[in-house]
Amino acid sequence: MKRNRLFILAATMLSSFSFMQAQTSYEAAALLDTDLGGTARFVGMGGAMSALGADLSVMGTNPAGIGLYRSWDLGMSFSGGWVTQRTRSNSTRNRSFDSYGAVDNVGFVVANKVSNENALRFTNFGFNYRNVKRFGGKMGMASNLNGLSQTGQMAWQAYENADNVFASDFDYNSPDGFYQKNYYDDPRIGWLTLLGADGWLIDATALDGGSYYGSDANNYSEVLSGGIDAYDFNLSFNLVDAVYLGVTLTAYDVDRRLESTYTEYFDGGDYTLQNFYRTTGSGYDLKFGAILRPFVESSFRIGVSATTPTVYSLRDYNSAIISSFVTFADGSTIEGSMDTFDENAYGGDCYTDYTMIAPAKVNVSVGGTIGTSLALGAEYEYSNYGAAKLYYEDGNENTLMNDHTAENFTGQHILRLGAEKMFPGSFYTRVGYNHLTGGYKADAWKMIPVNSVQTNTAYKNIRSTNNFTCGVGFRGDTFYADAALLYSRQSSDFYPFEERELKATTLSRNLLKGMLTVGLRF
Repeated sequence: MKRNRLFILAATMLSSFSFMQAQTSYEAAALLDTDLGGTARFVGMGGAMSALGADLSVMGTNPAGIGLYRSWDLGMSFSGGWVTQRTRSNSTRNRSFDSYGAVDNVGFVVANKVSNENALRFTNFGFNYRNVKRFGGKMGMASNLNGLSQTGQMAWQAYENADNVFASDFDYNSPDGFYQKNYYDDPRIGWLTLLGADGWLIDATALDGGSYYGSDANNYSEVLSGGIDAYDFNLSFNLVDAVYLGVTLTAYDVDRRLESTYTEYFDGGDYTLQNFYRTTGSGYDLKFGAILRPFVESSFRIGVSATTPTVYSLRDYNSAIISSFVTFADGSTIEGSMDTFDENAYGGDCYTDYTMIAPAKVNVSVGGTIGTSLALGAEYEYSNYGAAKLYYEDGNENTLMNDHTAENFTGQHILRLGAEKMFPGSFYTRVGYNHLTGGYKADAWKMIPVNSVQTNTAYKNIRSTNNFTCGVGFRGDTFYADAALLYSRQSSDFYPFEERELKATTLSRNLLKGMLTVGLRF
């Protein structure tokens, strides 16, 4: 943990100890990434429809696209997916599977014709529910630690807490590791340290730089569930069939749940740390968009849009259970344990309220048709993960964590490409591609402040995501139906805890998703 020492020491001096911190940069970043979802037509074209418009899903990328509607639309989309996650560390490989079914979107557009001669031709209204992020998935890993250990992170928290009152009460010989109880509700002391002491994994010498157990091997498993739902409310305008303007107010509902189990094996013992973590809350932002058709004789269009920073009001719940079996140098053994649900620890429930400001987004797109049967779209989107901000419940900025976010995260770049071919009988085929960068710097790491209730040390640095899509569709006079298939592959570096010498575990997440949209245009 030498990599962390100076930073955590600075954290101790700068952090406000009036709050027990829960959120970290990585919990915040989990809410920034979005999935490729929406209508099957939108997905089949790789989401590259911000300039083409006239689809329910473009409310969320370029609100002006709803201005291209000339008739009412009512649609609903369903999906089913299969998630495979693979890890590789040294010569050890693991694979986990999960599946799900979901409603991806439900929406409508009201096209209101104003005039054939005046500048304002249409004023349109729209609403769309969409699932923008699904957290579901199972993951497992195992590796050789060669003397490294998560308990080193516990020991460093103890070392950096040495100036607190807690230091004088750190008693390795007492039944619970301390002279006194209820340190779990002391806002100056991190729970990771307390769990290490209660599990007999660190002792009072940690206050002088550690004693902790170097481990031979470990394993980790997690189950993620929940998601982020979005509700788009759109107003858009058609000016002389050449300029389209729009605005979307989006409300978000957040529910992310994580359960993880981490085990280490060392000479003479082992321990297991279970974490239970949940984030709930709501948020909102505004999206502004414009589409310009510069040439009257051509369908070529240019689109631009911007999303304001998203304001989230969030609550984190967390708890942990540690159990251990330790053999001491004299041959004696002990079993240590702590369940933070215990009323003697924290009253049975720990939660933290805070505000997160997610970064703004900008989008530039082009699109058009070749002849009367081939539509093409391309777009680029950018947001800066490093600009995400966290604020305490009282409105004060969490400067410590925001500085860490700015130093470890970077911009996310998204490229979307799509094509649609129409055949006689109003049948369509579609293909699309996305490339998304991760938004994490190569050496990014998870910092847990010394007074944090956060005890889940695991984190991943997403490198890139590639989405490949295809689809088919039918358009009747009123009824339409579309189907799409999405294959997504995401590559990440996974770490069960923070240690400079710890090599990353390669994590790949593969998603195969099928979709169906049915709707009416009238």
